[in-house]
Amino acid sequence: MNSPKGFYTFNPRENKFNDIFHLCSTEHETEIALSKSREAFIFYSQFELTSRIEFLSKIKDNLVSNKSKIERQYLSESGLSQTRFEIEFNRTINQIQLFCDYLRNDYKEISSAQKENTALNTPELTKKNMPIGPILVIGSSNFPLAYSTIGGDTVAALAAGCTVIVKAHPMHVGTSKEVANCIYSAIEELNLPIGVFSHLIDDTYEIAAKLICDPRIKGAGFTGSIRGGRALMNLAATRPEPIPVFAEMGSTNPVIVFKESLFENSESWSKNLSQSICNDAGQFCTKPGIIFIPNTKDGITFSEILEKKVLEFESFHMLHPSILNSFELLKNQLTELSKTNPSEKKGDLEPMQGRQAIVKTSAQTLLNNQKLQEEVFGPFAILVSYNSEEEIEEYLNEIQGQLTITFLGTKKELANNNDIVRIATEKAGRVIFNGVPTGVTVCQSMNHGGPYPASSDARFTAVGTDSIKRFTRSVTYQNFFNYM
Repeated sequence: MNSPKGFYTFNPRENKFNDIFHLCSTEHETEIALSKSREAFIFYSQFELTSRIEFLSKIKDNLVSNKSKIERQYLSESGLSQTRFEIEFNRTINQIQLFCDYLRNDYKEISSAQKENTALNTPELTKKNMPIGPILVIGSSNFPLAYSTIGGDTVAALAAGCTVIVKAHPMHVGTSKEVANCIYSAIEELNLPIGVFSHLIDDTYEIAAKLICDPRIKGAGFTGSIRGGRALMNLAATRPEPIPVFAEMGSTNPVIVFKESLFENSESWSKNLSQSICNDAGQFCTKPGIIFIPNTKDGITFSEILEKKVLEFESFHMLHPSILNSFELLKNQLTELSKTNPSEKKGDLEPMQGRQAIVKTSAQTLLNNQKLQEEVFGPFAILVSYNSEEEIEEYLNEIQGQLTITFLGTKKELANNNDIVRIATEKAGRVIFNGVPTGVTVCQSMNHGGPYPASSDARFTAVGTDSIKRFTRSVTYQNFFNYM
């Protein structure tokens, strides 16, 4: 008799596996989830907005009531700090409330209507936003709350009227279970169809692959690597009925520093950039990975100050041994390709802490080697010395899509380099002026996405109320209300 398939999560702070054994979902459980999700969608998709608001509000209340249980699992599985937990928990709560307010005040199920005009021989037309169907959400490794079980994808899909099946991320499945229990309790308390939400567990890609290929799934949300997102996109495209995969993937988030105001801003910019590179071990999709610095006296000084601040910054635990190993491997590969010696944090670190590093190279070396432009997930950045704005323009014209591109400079410099800024708007989902890319505000004005491979579809955002558009489609009723 085969033993049950399962696994243990890992505690990065204690550098050991946790005690709880998590059983993987079976084929039978996966089939039940798919069947129930489809059945529930028929009813949930027709719910009034007030009922969806009530459901989301009840989930929020349950999360608050069970905060200590969620925190305990979060801290034991992620290696992230208690401060980070508070930030991410509050963000998750606020994200749910934002969608409740949006559904209550701004969302329009009927997006437009035209009355019948007999003189022009035009019919009565009513265009309505409809949910697309059961949605698969893949939990993210680096955000156990905000991009996982009740993260942005799930909240947007439920707000749209879609049912959701979550495939929990194996690195923080205990946290995911606690959150899922809050959602299940809300379903029970409100007497909703059981399949409105389902939670499945797997430590491989088998269940995700089965789900993405099942005809009952009508869309998917994913936050993670380019390789993972691309695999889901390929599977979805080979179905007899292809479906959209809304994947938010890789980005080096380049920063371009102009020279005129560099002297007076070196201290503040270096402080903000070093924190953006190193905080929580740089495990953010918006971490700046490539920073262009002018090859001038002030530029050299700024580069030295930034390097010093990065190496002096507190080191943080990384999420999992596999992520730490990947970080070290890619860091070493890019260091070798840069043909320079890296600057790394000195001294002993605790096990599982990421050793931050800076590599310096020239714009021409970067332009001549595509591998140097690859994202390194962790506390690492390449400082690129450039001699002219033409090198910046050449770089921006060549790179793939980005989540963010940042410019640091004076108003005059930004105005004088309008062509470079224009190119940036073609390549990124968010263009930042005199700020840092980390810190993604959850609001209607936020766009978190970008041209491929930053995301699978640059027309949509993974953050903010506009993310609901991913999970709706338009249906026009012609002459329907004339006969009701």
